Amino acid sequence: MIPALNEAATLAPVVRRCLEIAEKVVLVDDGSTDGTGDIARKAGAEVVRHETPQGYDAAIADGINHAFQLGAKAAITCDADGQHRPEDVCRVAEAVLNGSADFCAGIRDHYNRPIEAVVGLVSAKMFGTRDPFCGLKCYGRRVHEVCGEFPLDLVIGALPFYWVREKGLRQKTVLIQTQKRVDQPRFGTSVRANWKLGYAFARLAAMAINSSRRL
Repeated sequence: MIPALNEAATLAPVVRRCLEIAEKVVLVDDGSTDGTGDIARKAGAEVVRHETPQGYDAAIADGINHAFQLGAKAAITCDADGQHRPEDVCRVAEAVLNGSADFCAGIRDHYNRPIEAVVGLVSAKMFGTRDPFCGLKCYGRRVHEVCGEFPLDLVIGALPFYWVREKGLRQKTVLIQTQKRVDQPRFGTSVRANWKLGYAFARLAAMAINSSRRL
């Protein structure tokens, strides 16, 4: 499952590589204006279209929900920018497909923004990963059965780490190597992007702390 907003420059080879290792590729076109959806269809993807941009989390949620409605055993999210290698997609999926984990997430070999290094130190202790915002993740069907429909607010894709703590799901992480993307990252490297990621993680940590206090 690939969320995409104006990814025409990088998308086609990503879809074709994913189709070599997955039964189906679902692309959520989040209101693109550069022909992203048409390019994805020509490359072989099934496209879910948002007429106006709804954001990264909404694209992830709609794509995952759609995949499980189709009867998927597992749903893998990867970025449309070409950073994720096919062999790493397979490695992240392996633990879920062989039944040893309900949820598996990649850990990148480097961070794109300073805040991610800071967040990683806390996240490693709280959630068992030093890279909660990595876009390469695999969700087994049990995640959907236990947690229900994915909400439109997924805390920039990190909410499943909270679900693992709360629902007793089995989690694994896998070290991955990222490739340089062709164009500019959608979240950017600005102060605003760092603040956005820091705020998202603070929300996630507060949810976990509040939940622990209730126990």
